[in-house]
Amino acid sequence: MPQKFSPLIIFVCLSVFASPAISQTNSMGKMQKPVFVSLKEGRLATDGGMSRGVAWGDFDNDGDPDLYVANSGGQWNAFYRNQGNGKFRKMTETARNSLAEVVIHGGQSQGVNWVDYDNDGDLDLYVVSRGDEANLLFRNDNGSGFSRIVTGALVEDNISASTACWADIEGDGDLDVVLVGYSTSPNMVFRNQGKGAFEQIEDSPLAKGTGEGRACACGDVNDDGLPEFYIANARRPNFFYKNLGDWNFEEITEGHLVTDIGYSYGVSWADYDGDGDLDLFVANFDKENFLYNNDGKGNLTPVTDGIIATEKGGASKGHSWGDYDNDGDLDLYIGNGTYKPEMVNFLYLNNGDGTFEQNTSGEVAIHADTSAGVAHADYDRDGDLDLFVANWGSNDQINRFYINQTTDQNWLTVRLQGESSNRSGIGARVDLLVSMDEEIKSMSRWVYPVTGYGSQDDYEVHFGLGKTLKVNSLMIKWPSGQVDKHTEFSVNQHLIAEEGGKLSVAN
Repeated sequence: MPQKFSPLIIFVCLSVFASPAISQTNSMGKMQKPVFVSLKEGRLATDGGMSRGVAWGDFDNDGDPDLYVANSGGQWNAFYRNQGNGKFRKMTETARNSLAEVVIHGGQSQGVNWVDYDNDGDLDLYVVSRGDEANLLFRNDNGSGFSRIVTGALVEDNISASTACWADIEGDGDLDVVLVGYSTSPNMVFRNQGKGAFEQIEDSPLAKGTGEGRACACGDVNDDGLPEFYIANARRPNFFYKNLGDWNFEEITEGHLVTDIGYSYGVSWADYDGDGDLDLFVANFDKENFLYNNDGKGNLTPVTDGIIATEKGGASKGHSWGDYDNDGDLDLYIGNGTYKPEMVNFLYLNNGDGTFEQNTSGEVAIHADTSAGVAHADYDRDGDLDLFVANWGSNDQINRFYINQTTDQNWLTVRLQGESSNRSGIGARVDLLVSMDEEIKSMSRWVYPVTGYGSQDDYEVHFGLGKTLKVNSLMIKWPSGQVDKHTEFSVNQHLIAEEGGKLSVAN
């Protein structure tokens, strides 16, 4: 197992000088331990502003995820390079670094994506903006720098957007994109014509709306290999589009998915109950959140009991699903955002049966921030998921970086490299079969990194394994239809899976 970095080793600018968090007891009488501790010093701990979206991605292909934060209110965006030993360097223009000079601009930025839009094997950067500011597209020049793209469909001046969702809509091996329009801008759809050229598809059912959209999420709801799209709207019916193939979509106009109305500000797909299909979570700013359960055939019905669907007072926006305690099931962190002093964010830990308990231990339960975007990554390569939370209150509220303290559970990660499929493997399904608690357990994850509001998790697929010591099998279903299966290997490894069957251990 990779060695955990002691907080005192994470150099002075990123040291964690936190008081020991006190464990508490949950409603079932079980002792809760703090999952996270926040940084107290350094740029990631002290930088703030009107931060909205956040994205993790390994732009320089050195094996660890880097961080980009989108800011609004006239503030420039922030770019932090992971130096691989628990340290980050904020890339600033004053550092006279070409990596920073190009990409730290902004002003009214919202959603952000690290995305290989030209399918050349490195992650480019796309930032959508509200107002008159054009969206920002930066081509990655093989990890050595960026070039700003100032012409083309994705950076036209008349686009005002909150979030962008990338997926291979028709299965041709490159990534298309849906933009969620803001103010008076409709939603927009762009088809990738190859080599980074895009064509706007104006007659698509996806291209509707009058600017009420806030977030989007794509996921293969019925396991046919095609991504569906869900768009969260503010105090209007949400939109759900079923992918029929060949750029044909059916807009679903009946049922709870499109008739339940709230100030919906974030959305994500995840298999929260571990039954092998994607369920849906909608974060609402003005009422309780929505959770919908998939019956395995793509039919989703509302969950009306349990803390996630009934707890009020959240003003929820950004959120991220992940196995934060490495016990084999997906937990949920929700960023909430108003100026109320009692408004804290929520951490829900999965009990393993599709029910949840709120973790009220540690700093994540007492920080009353005005939060927007949330995203996770294993920044220090120790096998657990760390969290970055973007805050926007009072124009200068500090952001939060939470380091995961889980130490006694096993894990496995897989990073995909497509060949016939898009290079990042967006849309792939990864299934793990393990022996856990004297039973055979199957775990499913999908590579759809856009999450919550305007944010993106790292591309690396993460599995918590509890006390499991051996993986029975790993199966990857690629967007191209290729299926690769690997059997019997040990845990606590970062793996790289190439389409076609090659599996290696990351350095």
